[in-house]
Amino acid sequence: MKLNGKLSATLLTAGLAATLTPLTASPASAASMHGCTYPRVCLYDGSYQNGSIYSSYQDTTYQPILPIPGGRNRADAVVNTRNDDSVWLIDQDASPDAYICIPRNTAVNLGDYAHPNGGTWANDADAIKIWGDPDNGQCSDTWQVRQGRIKDGWRP
Repeated sequence: MKLNGKLSATLLTAGLAATLTPLTASPASAASMHGCTYPRVCLYDGSYQNGSIYSSYQDTTYQPILPIPGGRNRADAVVNTRNDDSVWLIDQDASPDAYICIPRNTAVNLGDYAHPNGGTWANDADAIKIWGDPDNGQCSDTWQVRQGRIKDGWRP
């Protein structure tokens, strides 16, 4: 079958337009994780899979984590839904102060991580610091959970 010149030119033009049209990706969408809504960092009683959120944080400031009545710290798990910010959970009762860094978009059961003073990180954090710009969401240049020490009384 032979196409006339006008129809052939139209089909050729449409085909070229389709191949030259830039492909655009849909914008990145923030998502909730384990019941924690973006852009929050949530702390859980129990595991993040089965526990309940008791506190959430969004501000990129140093903040105390309120204990349960009787003074015991209670964070068993943490979920960081932020797309480009890491978060530190800090134990000010350790000396020097200890921290565990949670990278962006990461959920962690704190009982899975050994605390530098023995035991695990479950129920040891008493302060939180969400790192804002220019943070890249990593912990010590990696996407892995990391921990370390900072001088007692440290504040950003």
